[in-house]
Amino acid sequence: MMAGQDAQAWRARAVGSAASDIDLVFDAADRPGTVTALLAACVCNPDGQAIEADEAWDWTLSQRLQALIAMRLAAQEPVIELQSACTRCSEAMELALDLRALAGQTATPRFHWRSDSGIELALRLPRGCDLQSWMLDGPSSPEALAASLIEAVHGVAPDEEQPALSTLLPMLDDAFEAHDPLTALRLHTTCPECAHDNTLVCDLEALLIDGFSRAQARMLDDVLQLASAFHWREADILALPRWRRAHYLRQLHHEGAWA
Repeated sequence: MMAGQDAQAWRARAVGSAASDIDLVFDAADRPGTVTALLAACVCNPDGQAIEADEAWDWTLSQRLQALIAMRLAAQEPVIELQSACTRCSEAMELALDLRALAGQTATPRFHWRSDSGIELALRLPRGCDLQSWMLDGPSSPEALAASLIEAVHGVAPDEEQPALSTLLPMLDDAFEAHDPLTALRLHTTCPECAHDNTLVCDLEALLIDGFSRAQARMLDDVLQLASAFHWREADILALPRWRRAHYLRQLHHEGAWA
């Protein structure tokens, strides 16, 4: 999964399984930074050491997404329930996305592409640090972003004179999507009412982050309930194994101590 390592060698844990997860910051304005913080907190190397943020920044978006999927699977929550409306009749549709079918589908960091007109490009997938740089540098043209991902033109490192990217952009978008389909995931489903075939564009990274944020919110709710019932300190509650917190909460609900 990660650069330079066998995918099976890396280990991910569930958000909410460590007391420190209560301090994770979910910043909607800085999604790349949020993802990097999540990976640094929840992914370990083969020796059990947490990865460094610099390393997580250097992973491709495909690698980062696979790590997030592994974190969700570690929580024993493999299915994400999606809701949408049919584009023809507006009937509500439900779709279950099973992450187990997507795990391990890491795209190679580099690939070659040839246009219909014979232009041959060596391309690389964007990395976390690319997103960070693009955010810090401000808006850039689509051509400039595409140019930053070109490593060679006809086998030669590109110079200042790039190919005419404005005409190639739609085809390059298709090439990146074909090589790394999970980063811009498209799901197909049939409307149960009118049988129309629908294509749903799914921001899988955003869905996973939302799930992790909810897991942290459940931690905070646990602290609130147990502190209110027993007057324990936050640190003491978080130091309890998850199964013990869950047991105490079940007892409180069973006895009606918490509405």
